[in-house]
Amino acid sequence: MTGHEGGTLLGMNQAICYSTSHDCAANLAGEAYLMDLPYSRILYLWVNDPCVVIGRFQNPHSECNLEAMKKDGVQLVRRQSGGGAVYHDRGNLCFTLIGDKETATKEENFALVIDALAELGITAEQSGRNDILFDGRKISGNAFQTTKTKFVHHGTLLVKSDLSVMANYLTPSDTKLASKAVKSVASRVGNLKEVKDDITVKEVESALEHIFKERYGESEVVHIDFSEFEPASANYRLFGDLDLILKRTPPFTHSFTHRFAWGEVTLNLHVIEDTIKTVTLFTDSLDTTLRERVEALLVGVRYEAAEIAGLNAGEPALNELIAYLLARL
Repeated sequence: MTGHEGGTLLGMNQAICYSTSHDCAANLAGEAYLMDLPYSRILYLWVNDPCVVIGRFQNPHSECNLEAMKKDGVQLVRRQSGGGAVYHDRGNLCFTLIGDKETATKEENFALVIDALAELGITAEQSGRNDILFDGRKISGNAFQTTKTKFVHHGTLLVKSDLSVMANYLTPSDTKLASKAVKSVASRVGNLKEVKDDITVKEVESALEHIFKERYGESEVVHIDFSEFEPASANYRLFGDLDLILKRTPPFTHSFTHRFAWGEVTLNLHVIEDTIKTVTLFTDSLDTTLRERVEALLVGVRYEAAEIAGLNAGEPALNELIAYLLARL
């Protein structure tokens, strides 16, 4: 599978595709492209620069520290499958197994990954939460997507990821955010290098390729930069456009209660498509016009720290309220 310049990848019945891009949104756009190709089996391997990938129905405001990500240049990406939020970097190998809907199964896919790890001397097992564990620690998280013709299984393998920074970006706010968005489940994670100190991402890729060929036969192999491959990059914004990701967040309500010197306040912000649509305020303050002024200040404002920080409250009580709200974002 080397002749892709014309916009197609054609060849044998099975294929192994390596992405040379490290842009997660481009790589997910590449995955979407591969899902439409007429192969019976595809193994797709990709590695990303630092990013947080959220599931299709998740709320990034409750799953991620968006301000820290913006400061550190960590990309936010929304995938089309379900599941929870995960942190990726160059020490994490992403794999995707695409197969015909009628024949491909997640059990068969899990067995392939576990056998590849065994080839490297690592004894792993599947857990009931669609994870792969070694010694009780999660080394692989997995999610699934089904189309009219394909079953798509994608997952991560923590090879030598910088786990020390994960909490900087995946620590949700303790503010009450109520919505129907899917919540992530905390897990005890570990790297494969803790088992095999000299392991490399390339080594794991080679083991997956070997087991795939052993299972399904000789396969076409291609290396492609999906950030420059037009049929895939046309869908980039579906995965990596920050404004679009935030607008597609399920509606939610941000609530907090706090006692200020001038009175206690319970504030509820109802957010739709990343914009504050309605505001409800309950207070024992003696100021009977406070609720109307808070509504006038916040309704229609984008639910984003920089925009809220730029509001001109114009009085001490509202300034205190806005400062407290910003601390809870």
